Amino acid sequence: MTSKRDAHAQQPQPTAKLRPQTEFETAYRDWTFLIPRQNSRFHIVETWKLFKAGWDLMSKDHTEIRQHIIKKLASEEGLATIKALVDGMVGRIELQSRLHMFKDETLPFFRIISHPDVLSSFILETPLDTIYTFLFGPNSRRALEVFKASTSSLATLAWEDTAMDETLPSAAVTATLAVLEKIVDLNQGAQVIAEFTSIVDELSTCIPEQLLEAGSRSLNKIRQRLGIETAMPISKGRRSTNPKGFRPKFELGQDLPGVLSEHGPRHDNDHENIFDIKILPTTEEIQSMRSEYLPSCDSSKHHLPGVAGLLDRQFRLLREDTVGQLRDAVQIEYKRLNNPPQSRPPPQKHSNGIRNIVYHDVALVRLEFDRKKGLQIVADFDQPSALKKKGSKEREEWWKNSKLLQTDAFVCLVCFTGRAIFFRVCDPTPTPALKRRDVENVGAHSNENWRSVKGRPSLFRQAQRATLMLSLVEDSSEDITWITSQLGMARNPGHSLVEFPGILLPSFQPTLQALQQMSRTLDLPFSELLVRSGEDTEDVDIPAPAYSRRPNFSFNLETLVRGDRLRLRPGQPFDYAALRTKSTLDDAQQFSTVYALGRCLALIQGPPGTGKSYTGVALIKALLRNREIAELGPVICVCYTNHALDQLLEHLVEDGVTQLIRLGSRSKSEILQNLDLHHVSMEVKPTRPEGQEKYKLFTRLDTVLDEIDELMSSIKNPSHSSTIKEYLEAYHYGHYQQLFSRATDDHGYQEVRGKKFSVLNSWLKGASKRIVSARAVPELLEANLLEMSSVERLALYKYWIQQSATEANIRLLHSLESYHEIRDLLKRCHQETDLRCLLGAHVIGVTTTGLARNLDVLRRVRAKVIMFEEAGEILEAHTLTALLPSVEHAILIGDHEQLRPQVNNYEFQQENLRGKNPLDISLFERLVRPQPGYPKLPFSSLEVQRRMHPSIAELVRATLYPQLIDHSSVFAYPEVDGMRKRLFWLDHDEKEDSLSSDLAQSFSKTNTWEVEMVAALVTHLVRQGVYRNEDIAVLTPYLGQLQKLKQRLRSSFAIVVGDRDVEELEMKGLEGDSEEETPLAQGNVRKTTLLNALRVATVDNFQGEEAKVIIVSLVRCNDERKCGFLKTSNRINVLLSRARHGMYIIGSTQTARPVPIWNKVITILEEGENIGRTLALRCPRHKETPIEVSKADDFSIFSPEGGCNESRYMNQFGAWSDAIEARKDATIHARRFAETPAIRNERMVDYIMRSTYAEIDLDNNPCIIPSCGHLLTRESMDGHMDMMQYYITSNDENAEESIIAVKTDSVPFSSSDLKNCPLCRIPLRNINRYGRIVRRAWIDEATKKFIVWANSQFVPLASKMEQAEAKLQIPVLDKKTPLLAGQAQLSSSLNKLSLESIRLIGSRDEQLKVIRKADRPEGRYRDVFLLRSAIAKFRKVVDEAEQPISHIYDLIEDARRHRGVETKVADLPSVLQVRHRLLATVLLLRCDYAILRDFVNHSVGAASAGRTADFSLSLARNREDCEALIQDSRARQQPAHELEGLLYWVRFTALERGRSASLSETDMSALIDRAHEQLGLAHNLCKEYPGQTAGMPAEISAAERMVRGDTFYAPVTNAEKAAVYAAMTQEFSGTGHWYNCVNGHPFTVGECGMPMQTARCPQCGAAVGGNHHQPVAGVTRATDMDEFGH
Repeated sequence: MTSKRDAHAQQPQPTAKLRPQTEFETAYRDWTFLIPRQNSRFHIVETWKLFKAGWDLMSKDHTEIRQHIIKKLASEEGLATIKALVDGMVGRIELQSRLHMFKDETLPFFRIISHPDVLSSFILETPLDTIYTFLFGPNSRRALEVFKASTSSLATLAWEDTAMDETLPSAAVTATLAVLEKIVDLNQGAQVIAEFTSIVDELSTCIPEQLLEAGSRSLNKIRQRLGIETAMPISKGRRSTNPKGFRPKFELGQDLPGVLSEHGPRHDNDHENIFDIKILPTTEEIQSMRSEYLPSCDSSKHHLPGVAGLLDRQFRLLREDTVGQLRDAVQIEYKRLNNPPQSRPPPQKHSNGIRNIVYHDVALVRLEFDRKKGLQIVADFDQPSALKKKGSKEREEWWKNSKLLQTDAFVCLVCFTGRAIFFRVCDPTPTPALKRRDVENVGAHSNENWRSVKGRPSLFRQAQRATLMLSLVEDSSEDITWITSQLGMARNPGHSLVEFPGILLPSFQPTLQALQQMSRTLDLPFSELLVRSGEDTEDVDIPAPAYSRRPNFSFNLETLVRGDRLRLRPGQPFDYAALRTKSTLDDAQQFSTVYALGRCLALIQGPPGTGKSYTGVALIKALLRNREIAELGPVICVCYTNHALDQLLEHLVEDGVTQLIRLGSRSKSEILQNLDLHHVSMEVKPTRPEGQEKYKLFTRLDTVLDEIDELMSSIKNPSHSSTIKEYLEAYHYGHYQQLFSRATDDHGYQEVRGKKFSVLNSWLKGASKRIVSARAVPELLEANLLEMSSVERLALYKYWIQQSATEANIRLLHSLESYHEIRDLLKRCHQETDLRCLLGAHVIGVTTTGLARNLDVLRRVRAKVIMFEEAGEILEAHTLTALLPSVEHAILIGDHEQLRPQVNNYEFQQENLRGKNPLDISLFERLVRPQPGYPKLPFSSLEVQRRMHPSIAELVRATLYPQLIDHSSVFAYPEVDGMRKRLFWLDHDEKEDSLSSDLAQSFSKTNTWEVEMVAALVTHLVRQGVYRNEDIAVLTPYLGQLQKLKQRLRSSFAIVVGDRDVEELEMKGLEGDSEEETPLAQGNVRKTTLLNALRVATVDNFQGEEAKVIIVSLVRCNDERKCGFLKTSNRINVLLSRARHGMYIIGSTQTARPVPIWNKVITILEEGENIGRTLALRCPRHKETPIEVSKADDFSIFSPEGGCNESRYMNQFGAWSDAIEARKDATIHARRFAETPAIRNERMVDYIMRSTYAEIDLDNNPCIIPSCGHLLTRESMDGHMDMMQYYITSNDENAEESIIAVKTDSVPFSSSDLKNCPLCRIPLRNINRYGRIVRRAWIDEATKKFIVWANSQFVPLASKMEQAEAKLQIPVLDKKTPLLAGQAQLSSSLNKLSLESIRLIGSRDEQLKVIRKADRPEGRYRDVFLLRSAIAKFRKVVDEAEQPISHIYDLIEDARRHRGVETKVADLPSVLQVRHRLLATVLLLRCDYAILRDFVNHSVGAASAGRTADFSLSLARNREDCEALIQDSRARQQPAHELEGLLYWVRFTALERGRSASLSETDMSALIDRAHEQLGLAHNLCKEYPGQTAGMPAEISAAERMVRGDTFYAPVTNAEKAAVYAAMTQEFSGTGHWYNCVNGHPFTVGECGMPMQTARCPQCGAAVGGNHHQPVAGVTRATDMDEFGH
């Protein structure tokens, strides 16, 4: 396929037909003919015709033509016409002549270059700046002449009778002021030229105020830039936000910022102007010990007044709350690097809430470059200690689950010198090259070796070091130079990498940058309302929006009255009665809507459930109805969370709102998936100027990328001959000529060089020995290369390399600067398309963070209306940055009584009584509840709540909202199924959990008792069968409790956790599954479908949400009565106002009561008897039966299956329990079930006696109802299930239950034999009466699978061990033999240890550690050590505690102890539980012995040759291990393994003889005697158990020769062992009867349960099985397995 850029590059074919021009293109072509060609002397410029025609084209809605016109005017020919226009204005003296020229020529020109779409365009920025700069002229002479003439013309036009065009004066004023504003903005020199001030004063005095209103925004900005007092206050009392000549004043006790500080600046990033402050901390800032300057909330103490002071405070506090925590964490690591402790610290968490992870010994490996991601750095560091002994797959899984160092993670490289560089983690996958680029041409420079998957950085691929790809957050030439100087160095203990999990730079950087930009321009709408001092005592008068103050404007409110005619004129009386009769809004909502439309800054408070979103939607629809007449542009809707934004936009779509665009990609709404900006802009075709601009930029980018590729090659290999050659050719041409020019002899022959000839190497090695000079490098730069000594040549060569690398770095920095410049320009081209989409939108939805990221685009949209949802939860800094300069109408909807904005640092929280710098006060709260002495802005409130039942609403009405009214619909809410009361506080004294040893958990609070109680209550409610998706929600204030609830509930339910909670769990290190799961609650808990998904959330992240039933876990219960998070009224308010039908609080009243609002809530609950130590439940069938529970276990005892004791023996499908004492109650319920219309009396229920339901006696033969719903008698079902084979029955006909005991010799069977319903064939696996049969089959199946798996794992290990022994036995004949390469390396290692003693003492692991140290990583024992690790891992996995039967046994024991049952469970079958562990133990001894024997052999040779100082060993611990194996095997009746232990005891003794570190000759002699005794025991075992020890006598004989010293050990081939291993590889055919072979080893046979063929025992090779259902001689039943199965 051909890329788009290729398509542009292709030349049109001669035969191609030209596309016919459109009407606009023809008009533009004609317009260009009016502009004279360059160097045309005889063409007369008709400027009036040119600019009039130009404006006519501009006024048409055609983006491409507008772009062409502006670009043409910015060309040399276009600028010449502008000059002609200016010259014509200066020559006109008569007033009427000037006015005529202004209207016909100047004004059209002004309107062209001040068109809103032109001013907001990205792609036209450069040509537009060219036009305005030219218009400014040298020393502003041209601009002054133009505006002096225009001012007089405007004054005349303003008072002229303009009946022909009433809008002309207003348009003229607007365009003129817009052009003047742009000129003053672009040229700072204008701000010091007095003539501009005179022009502005003349405009203000000679033009009527009504006309100036249209351009008031531009005029105010011009005055602000020029430092002139504002002449047009929007409301009374407005003052200058930054009076000219203001000087900050010092105040005692306050250390001001930057040079204003009495002690001087704190560091190089401490400035009095926030625009000069770098967002990320500098090195000096990190090292500084002085506290940062943090302005207080008292504006009178700020070092800047007005808007400047407001922005300064918000910036500094927000930066300290975000960047400050990063700075402190890096500072701690810097101190540690300079004062290293004995051990590395664990991950840290500081008081301000940040969590960070430190990675040590970081090395910068190499630089890479990606065309899309830019410069990248490959770094590696030490793997976490927990991973160094794990395999690659385990490391991969650990890194994946930890969610550390993921793509875009924010990290900081810290050096002990104090340097700190911030990076983000990159995806190592390279960006594919564009197809038009010739990849092969740059292949030599693109480092394809790392592009392969194996060559890419990986966190898990290497056991010792983790590798990752980083990119600089900020491209600093100083940082890049330092990085290149560190490349390729070994790992550095002075370098660390600090990660800040969960913190992303884009979450705070755009907002801080926006505040900085605003501090320069001070463009803040409504500044006179937002910035007020305590001196303002007068009432605040909020005017109407500026767009609504135009003459004859009124709001059309037909959307509020179902299409009827209704008008609102701001400032005039309004007919509320007409609105009330037709509107669906309640009275408070109607008033708030009208109030908001009539105020430029409207505040609406909405208590919980009062319809804030509904009111917001009504307002938006009303504004959209007036969008065109008011020229509003898009209405911007801002929400704090993505979830809230999705909900709002979905409501708008459902109400028929079109032309809606959502910014951001984190929407989960299917309705909005095609409405995000990215998707919409992809469908927009770029204009021709945009396409041409992109093509030019991509061409430039290709050139820069080629340059960078070449430079990267030079930087990575500065000593390469081609790099040196290029450097010499550029900077030392004389030396280049001497080295690389081909010499010609006297006969004209030219020197010929081979392909492998190296000029530099030849020159370096070719110095004459007679030359011994040692001149300095500066002298050598002009010297003859052939007259230098070898020392001089090497010094000069090193100088060339150093200078070449330096020069390459400098060139790289320039190329990177060009690269980023081009990328920024390309980004602006894409933004141009985005802007075009946004300008066509009616509604733009965005989150606060998304708005800050897209400010550059949104500022150009010219939106006049912005609405904030949940404004009380948005940081003031975010709200201020969202107030775009074009905004004339802002509506803030929120509730300051609910959650405040979230901040990280507790010092900046309002609840911190010691804090002087609260940051968590939203702009909404500050305006409606200001500090004492400051004026309060008026606001409206919603009053009617439609969410909570009145009893629940009373809790917040009595405490926070006395005016709250209940809507009539909430009185009709149903009771909560399964509960006696809809509102209750379960009081308890169960203490919260003590601090966890886990770092993450220790910083949060948990209460295990409440977790279990919540799980039991949720299960009870779900069992009622009436609650669906998100009807139930569980809330808690703590993340630690949230994680415990999530783990506990997910075993039974599908859990829904919100995005914000997930992000916070990950940030705090609480996300990730715990290895130990909490056991299921008592009772039959069933996992539900997604229709019954539960929402589990923290209180802070549930604002705006609701559920039918809310369950609250308060967590805190302590003797100190500390309530923690829930001591603030805001959180309590949210917690109490989420439930619709019912709410259940689980917590300690003693802990909560000290908080005043909790005390009032508890009092209300006590008065209504809705609080207590027991929770009252209600059975859905027996509603009068009293049920009280006080702990989790009570639910399964008193309310099984969600009912009561009277119904406890019938599950939700009607399945009966097998308990004997419940037969009568069960019969009653079966009768009630059967008598429903679904079951007729004629239905057959006994398929043995052919009896119908009407014919049976339910008291004697009750019915069982399986999950399929069919009805069967108990006798019929017992016969179908073959109960007689498994249970002993009574002969007493009067007995209520025929079953009296379990058979101990019952025959197990395969799971495939499980019975099905005789009618529909559905498996009968969920009936309690037959649970033993089903579970027994599952146990058999699990055991079989375990044995087969263990066999399949062990046999390859044993085979590899044989191969390893054989490899170690090969004699040393030829050092070139591949198999013996390790021997040469081992000998070399031993030579290096010649001055050290080799002591093999202690445990086997300690001995092998010495050997591993002596051996190289790729040495002789590498493979066998890997094999040993695999064997040790296998032994751990097959340990008794890890096997299926052991797990089941533990669960049974735990369950019986928990229920107080003392019945003893059968002992575990010992043989199965130990067999594979013993096999692994023997194999591990065999492996260790082989390594020791081989190493001792080589070490003895080295010692005898005098290459080692000393060699000794002590194998006492080895023999102890053998004795443990002997005793264990003897107890388990495993003679073969006992024999192995005896033999290895003897072998270790023989190996130690003559080399013992601790035994005298006498002791050694006694040890040899004992070895002979052990051999005697071995012989006896062979005689006693010949079948199990077949082939072992040969090994005993070999051991005897070792003891005598006749020979060294050599492995003996044992055919019998091979046969046993072969038998182990055969899988069992089924899980039928269990049998023992003649030697007592168990095995199974399947199918019918009796043997049908002869086989070999998997352990000893004895004959097993049989023929024709008859086992072979010696085979017996394994009754212990049968006993355990029951």
